[in-house]
Amino acid sequence: MSHHVTFNDLPKGGEKFEPAKGAKLINALGGIGALGLAGSLFLFFKDVDNFAYSWLFAFFFCFTFVCGGCFWILLHNASNSGWGVALRRLWEQLANMALPLAILGLPLLAPAVQKPLYEWMGHHREAAQHVGEHLGTLKEALHHAAETNPHLHVLVAKFGYLNINFWTFRFFFYFFVLWHIARTLRSKSVRQDQDGDIKHTIKARAFCCRWMLFYALTITFAAVDWLMTLDYSWFSTMWGVYIFAGCAWSSMALTILLVTWLRGLGYLQKVVSAEHYHLMGKLLLAFTIFWAYIAFSQYFLIWYANITEETRFYLTRNTGGWQLVSIFMVIGHFIGPFVLLLSQPRKKNPAVISAVCLWILFMHLVDIYWNVIPERGPSLGVGVVVPGAWVGDVVALCALVGTLGFLFLRSLSRYSLYPCRDPRLLESANVVN
Repeated sequence: MSHHVTFNDLPKGGEKFEPAKGAKLINALGGIGALGLAGSLFLFFKDVDNFAYSWLFAFFFCFTFVCGGCFWILLHNASNSGWGVALRRLWEQLANMALPLAILGLPLLAPAVQKPLYEWMGHHREAAQHVGEHLGTLKEALHHAAETNPHLHVLVAKFGYLNINFWTFRFFFYFFVLWHIARTLRSKSVRQDQDGDIKHTIKARAFCCRWMLFYALTITFAAVDWLMTLDYSWFSTMWGVYIFAGCAWSSMALTILLVTWLRGLGYLQKVVSAEHYHLMGKLLLAFTIFWAYIAFSQYFLIWYANITEETRFYLTRNTGGWQLVSIFMVIGHFIGPFVLLLSQPRKKNPAVISAVCLWILFMHLVDIYWNVIPERGPSLGVGVVVPGAWVGDVVALCALVGTLGFLFLRSLSRYSLYPCRDPRLLESANVVN
């Protein structure tokens, strides 16, 4: 696949994706999404408690890919990288799924959905009913309730951050940050397709250097708000980095699969080579190791400290069938991909690395499931595992993945599949490791 490309080899205006060529996959995703949404609506009215955990799991799984796409365009522009220009439009479109995902995340704002997920919200709402002339504020009401329930002292101490109004504001703020980053960078990229002015590259780089901090805070606190507070007494200072590592890892795997699919349809033949697969494979290997390092560090520090509020997280996931999933995570999430990605020829082979990427996406799914679903049984008071609840998990996953996948693939037809007038396009097309 080694080649030398000049501007004469590339079509003017870039390559436009024709949805008709990918109609089978697009229509399949649309159908799966429609059925999933209908099934989820039925489950919402039938069993909202189980629906809540299923929807959160599927929602956060999709959220990690949006965050991953946002990260790669931020890193690409901030580091002034040249090799990723040919792939950047895919990351831009992926990051711009933030707005549809925000709409699909609205059920998490419903009190009926929040009740089984976030126990602390129930305590807040119960305390709010007792706010009167003797208990003038919600915080005072919580403090009064803590006299009979000492565990609530944690909520009193965290009240400045962990209160429903601020939580709701942050929900929208996180999506605003992601949407603003994605929209701004795609806008600059598309304008450059029209005028070829290098000023858009320079402005994008300056923008990314400023907004990288906001992105880091967004992904960290979103992970805290939506997952960590499933148990309001649990905490981990490495949690945000753990989630970030999974975002970058899984979104790069998705990028490789998208590139392979598009090349199979006849696109990106000139601008993507085996060298790009090799570079993306090396990043996959790097984040495989990084995720394992963060995951082990979090486990080791919690095990060594042996603090009750911290160890509960792992005790739950080492009980019953979840123990097998925990062991499987070590093998499937780290050891397997690590060994497979060590080989340079395997990273350069589109078929082989695509198979590895499918496995990576599966393991990322297991990772998110392992982080969310074990809280369901204890929260609902039915034991370690809720029998039959996995059906709702699959339905919710179909709803969100199908809907967002359909919208994403359709969005690829709006612009060229790569920034056709970026001054570094030939550098990317002719990259050599």
